[in-house]
Amino acid sequence: MSSTPLEQFLIEYVDAVGGLVDEIEPQVYDVLLPDSDTPQRLAFDPDALPEHPSAQLLTFGSALLDDLLARAQARGQIGLAFLDDAHLMPHALAQRVTHDLILPDPVTLRIETIRPLYVTHSLFWFEVTYLSDEKEQALHLIAVDRYYGREVRYLEALLDGERLSETRRWAFADAPSLPLDRVYLTAREAVVRTVRAEVHTRQHQTQQRLAEQTERMKRYYADLRAELAERIEKAHARGDEIESLELRRDALNREETLRLDELARKAQVRVQLRLVNLLHVKIPRLLIHTRVSAKPFPAVRPATLTLTWDPLVEKTDALVCPNCQQPTFELQINRQGELHCPKCAPTKR
Repeated sequence: MSSTPLEQFLIEYVDAVGGLVDEIEPQVYDVLLPDSDTPQRLAFDPDALPEHPSAQLLTFGSALLDDLLARAQARGQIGLAFLDDAHLMPHALAQRVTHDLILPDPVTLRIETIRPLYVTHSLFWFEVTYLSDEKEQALHLIAVDRYYGREVRYLEALLDGERLSETRRWAFADAPSLPLDRVYLTAREAVVRTVRAEVHTRQHQTQQRLAEQTERMKRYYADLRAELAERIEKAHARGDEIESLELRRDALNREETLRLDELARKAQVRVQLRLVNLLHVKIPRLLIHTRVSAKPFPAVRPATLTLTWDPLVEKTDALVCPNCQQPTFELQINRQGELHCPKCAPTKR
């Protein structure tokens, strides 16, 4: 059974700080940190607590996880910047929002309020080390919008310019943000997907080199054995002692096996992943509160929708489906007047 992202985080953090971690059973660990004299038992499964009453539960929102995450962040560079030179008064916003969304004919959105708020984006730099017959390192940037919890890909191009500022230009409040631990896991899962594809490619290349190296090594030892067999044959014909030559032949076989095993071990691609830098960038966004109506339905659920307009790309963000909570640009309405995206039509009643 593979470990969860939280377990991976714990193992990687303890290893990074020079501590020790021992898996007692699935989702239960003993952890000894360098600044502690005694190990601490941690559990990721609440059902394990009755069998381990001294264990602490490590889960989202726990003070223990917040403390570990804060320590992990302190090991890297953490910064805060603002990117607030965007145009916040777009022309014909209502028409542009309607154009970006796909709505059924009966549904009408009436804008009630438009409010600019700073949305926090957390940018994670992960250092990835690939270890096999050679060592290589790469740096991956993953940016996550903490209002929606979605990965965004357009911020990297803005980091090299002069648009970032250390001070806030506007007096707008901050939009609600998802907890940093959840966003970290989103970023980590994204970089793991990227690394997994890279590992597959590297493993294929390494296996090709392994096949070539294995073939050369086998030919080398085959030549040595052939030469030794010839010497044994000549010595036997002369009546000379051949025990030492036979021992040499056995030693060659053992040496070949060891060398081939060593080649195979080196050909396995291993990966080390660690967070090295973290930057929080606050960017203004327009939160658009709308009232939903649809003829001939007497009532629509939900009766209101909150949309967001991203001034950096001048487009409406994918809204959150009221039924499945997944991002979508299209809404449909069923016979009960319930809004939903095309992928998750609610069960008919």
